[in-house]
Amino acid sequence: MYKIIGIDGKEYGPVNLDQMRQWVAQGRINSQTRVKADGASEWRTASEVPEIAALFPTTKGTTSQSVPPVLSAPAATVQRKGLAVLSFVLGLSSFVLCLSAVTGIPAIIFGHIARSRAKRLPERYGGLGFANAGLVLGYVSILFSMVVLALLLPAISKAKHAAEQSGERVSCQNNMRQVGLAFKVWALEHNDRFPFNVSTNAGGTLELCASGNDGFDKNALTHFLVISNELGTPNLLVCPEDSSKRAASGFSDLQPANITYQLRTGKDVDSENPQEVLLVCPIHGNKLFCDGNVRKGTPSRK
Repeated sequence: MYKIIGIDGKEYGPVNLDQMRQWVAQGRINSQTRVKADGASEWRTASEVPEIAALFPTTKGTTSQSVPPVLSAPAATVQRKGLAVLSFVLGLSSFVLCLSAVTGIPAIIFGHIARSRAKRLPERYGGLGFANAGLVLGYVSILFSMVVLALLLPAISKAKHAAEQSGERVSCQNNMRQVGLAFKVWALEHNDRFPFNVSTNAGGTLELCASGNDGFDKNALTHFLVISNELGTPNLLVCPEDSSKRAASGFSDLQPANITYQLRTGKDVDSENPQEVLLVCPIHGNKLFCDGNVRKGTPSRK
């Protein structure tokens, strides 16, 4: 058995004579290649070792003096880790910055691809650890986001409902202010008296009043029709949150089913008694006073 030193200075072997013969045929060694046999203490050229020198072709007693090619080790394959590292970076950002929808899902997708490559072709693709970390972080961030959403959705829904109710309550109050203004405008032309305190002979509805036991007039429709010019639209007579009533298309079609608000009538209900309640919303409990002021009340029903 023999050891060989190539032109690159690296040691190869041990190899036997059959291998040496193949290398000679391939031109990988020549007579000047340094060789050391097993048990020998020093290196010698191939031409100085008889059994190896015999392997070289000769012409007229001279050995070949061709320059030996470089004997080099196979080049190492560089593993690709880019996709695995990208998965880890995306997963980390999704976890730290709470961007699960933006970076968490891509981290999972790239992580699966990088993990599959690393297992299938480990000599070409590396970064298995990065890929696993990216997958874990991506899944954890998405799971965390789902838990947070599950906790927040009821609160968001409640807040949205409260905001809608608040908006409808404000719209109701605005409707009532407009109705109060219509009564006051009508009263300006009738000695500061509301229509239910003015005789029908003078264009009012005094004789048509029908106050109930609850204090509200049963013929509210009649009183609202008298101030229709001042109201302008029958939409003002329906609370935005009253699903049981629909606004009439016009005052000619106005019916009790098109009116939400309850009207109080009586000789004390006039502009001279500003703290008397004129109109009440049965949905929100809002109250319109004779001076046109609307006060927020307690809802009596949803």
